[in-house]
Amino acid sequence: MPTIELLLSNASGVPFYRQIVDQMADLVRAGALEPGSRLASVRELALQLQVSLITVRRAYADLEAAGLIVRRQGQGTFVATDVGRAAAKQARADAESSLT
Repeated sequence: MPTIELLLSNASGVPFYRQIVDQMADLVRAGALEPGSRLASVRELALQLQVSLITVRRAYADLEAAGLIVRRQGQGTFVATDVGRAAAKQARADAESSLT
């Protein structure tokens, strides 16, 4: 399981869950987190970042909805193997939202 270095800032004004989503999405899209690699559990990441379990659950839910991670019951959370398609879909959605 790769060690993820995420930096959360109280001063940014951005909610912690959003900071986690943005930073993990960037790591996945950049290839720093390999497709299929196992991620920290919700509990492990919450302890590492010193945030609530709910914060990490929400971040993982958003990442899963974006198609960047996959949660498998009893096995853990993994980087999606089809990240390229998910990244393109997210980029398209971001572009559409910036036009409106």
